[in-house]
Amino acid sequence: MKTEYVFDIDDRLPLKYAFLYGMQWAFIMFPALIIAATLCAESLPNGQIDKVRFLQFTLLTSGFFTVIQTLWGHRYPLLEGPATALMLAFVLLAPLGLRPIQAGMMIGGGLLILTVLSGQLDRVTGLFTPNVTGVILMLIALGLLRPLMGFMIGAGMTPSHGEGRVFLISVGLVLFMATLSHRLQGFLKTISILIGMFLGSLLFHFLGPLEWQKVSAASWVSLSPQWVPSIPRFHWAAAVAFACAYLAVMANTLGSLQGISAITDPHRLPHAASKGMFVTGAAGIVCGLFGVVGTVSYSMSPGVILANRVASRFAVTSCGIVLVLAAFLPKLAAFISLVPGPVVGSALCVGLGGQVGVGISAVACRQLTSRDYFVVGLPVILGTLTGFLPNAVFSLLPPSLQVFVANSLIVGIFLVLLLEHLLFREKK
Repeated sequence: MKTEYVFDIDDRLPLKYAFLYGMQWAFIMFPALIIAATLCAESLPNGQIDKVRFLQFTLLTSGFFTVIQTLWGHRYPLLEGPATALMLAFVLLAPLGLRPIQAGMMIGGGLLILTVLSGQLDRVTGLFTPNVTGVILMLIALGLLRPLMGFMIGAGMTPSHGEGRVFLISVGLVLFMATLSHRLQGFLKTISILIGMFLGSLLFHFLGPLEWQKVSAASWVSLSPQWVPSIPRFHWAAAVAFACAYLAVMANTLGSLQGISAITDPHRLPHAASKGMFVTGAAGIVCGLFGVVGTVSYSMSPGVILANRVASRFAVTSCGIVLVLAAFLPKLAAFISLVPGPVVGSALCVGLGGQVGVGISAVACRQLTSRDYFVVGLPVILGTLTGFLPNAVFSLLPPSLQVFVANSLIVGIFLVLLLEHLLFREKK
């Protein structure tokens, strides 16, 4: 499944290219960080935390641990950002206040580090057969359909251009970016998504001017002096919830590493898993202390890498540096956030489309039998379905259980492991 790239995983980049590729990743990543920070900050009782500070430290921790992971941790081209499972636990525990959440996050990160040091990860990675890897890659893409739909119809845009028209424009941008990726050659091919995002933003500027006033109003340099917002306090419910949430983070991380290794370098996976998981645990402790959501390796990379043919981990390192700078430079953050939601959604759709293809390729790398159709198809269907169920469906379940059953990726991973290794286990 190894593909030829313009820049391979360990290729160092010229400075000008590193900046362009870093900005390309940042434009795709930034909306997810804003959404995560806003959701968690607004879930807390009024006055407990400053929203601007929460976003600053979300950018700071995401960027910093992206740099650490790509240079020292797993050393794969994966972005780090707030984990969905931890965000869910954060929101569910918000009525308890920030202090128990901080302690719970730190305990969960510490337990993950203990798991790595105890040497149990080797057993887990052996469970990731081609069927499991393919299902995870497809589930990651399909699990993002709900937020992707909101982006592509322009939900929340001001001024509104009409959801139907915005969706048609978004589909056109998807086809345009995919065509650029396919037709362009050399360096232009590597920034095909960035070109599409620039032209898409220009189009929406003519439909309704972009909010440039936010850029001019933003200050050049800003940093909250409050690094630790409150003293963490142990609460058993928070400790249990985050311990369970970090089991989901472990599964998510292994899935992300398995997916990216399939198209870059599978030989470093065993060593990368332990080091990457260790850094993820350390990130949980640091983020808990800062009062923000712990990070996890995001899984959007394979599709984007296949589209722009740049697999260098140093390109993602550059994105981490941009995110750290954006935490201290509000004007840079405001500029990145100018890109309209439909344009971001279109770029993400191109990447996710490629990722589904990678998932199919992983499953089809060997001769399939009738057993494989159910092992692959059922988890993909049921996992995707979980992501579209109303939140009220799970409201009566304990918070520690909601972390699992309300997460489409975790449900799908559990089902494919159950079918592959137990219910439909092949005879030796």
